[in-house]
Amino acid sequence: MATKCSIKFSEYHDSVVLMETARELTRLPGVSDAAVVMATEANKSILREAGLLLPEIEATSANDLVVVVKAETEEDADHALDVAERYLARRPEAAAVGLAFQPRTIRGAVRANPAANLAVISVAGRYAAAEAWEALRNGLHVLLFSDNVDIEDEVVLKKYAAERGLLMMGADCGTAIINGVGLGFANVVPRGPVGIVAAASTWLQEVSALLARLGVGISQGIGTGGRDLREPVGGIMMLEGIKALQADPQTRVLLLVSKPPSPAIAERVLAQVRQGDKPTVVCFLGG
Repeated sequence: MATKCSIKFSEYHDSVVLMETARELTRLPGVSDAAVVMATEANKSILREAGLLLPEIEATSANDLVVVVKAETEEDADHALDVAERYLARRPEAAAVGLAFQPRTIRGAVRANPAANLAVISVAGRYAAAEAWEALRNGLHVLLFSDNVDIEDEVVLKKYAAERGLLMMGADCGTAIINGVGLGFANVVPRGPVGIVAAASTWLQEVSALLARLGVGISQGIGTGGRDLREPVGGIMMLEGIKALQADPQTRVLLLVSKPPSPAIAERVLAQVRQGDKPTVVCFLGG
């Protein structure tokens, strides 16, 4: 077996593109495993466990893109890396998505579509806060898919959003279901009476799918990002999500899902629950 890699320094691609590329590589003849990831410490740990962490990858940073393949022969590995190069170099054409004009900035997108009220942001972490500020200042709710965002930036972004009645979902928010539209890694589920606020994307996916299997639909699924209930953030977006669902006429039951927060933040969340008159299920998993 041969394991080879390609490193692209300071290059970023949307995680969906990375997963699609990795999937295409694993379909190639002779390729037994492949990964196309940003070189975060978490991803390096995954590569290490999979036996794909080559020495040259160790020195990369979270802003670098890594393509690594395990194949039967060196020729198969080289071919897979060439395929990845071509796949990542592709750029979607405007005609392919039915647009004559594709804005290059959030401000331009708002001007082109004044009815837009939500931005999904997936850029390298060092640029993510600036783009989130641009969206919020243009009156948009935000789903911030990007990770590696400073927690200090997350706090001030969420405070700014909360003061203006906007949702600031994230950072590192991978899933939401807003008005029946799945954002990020969302399942297709029916509309219904249950509104969910979740501090983990996988839990939002899981509970919405389980409810759908039982014939129960979702009114809204609000992700907060995994750090929202930590002390520095204080549950800002969990609280705003609860308020939004308490006021939403389509939501009859609330479901809150999170790892156990600190006692002070848990009490803050429960106090907001008690202010509403809708039945609420609270799952602080492990608490």
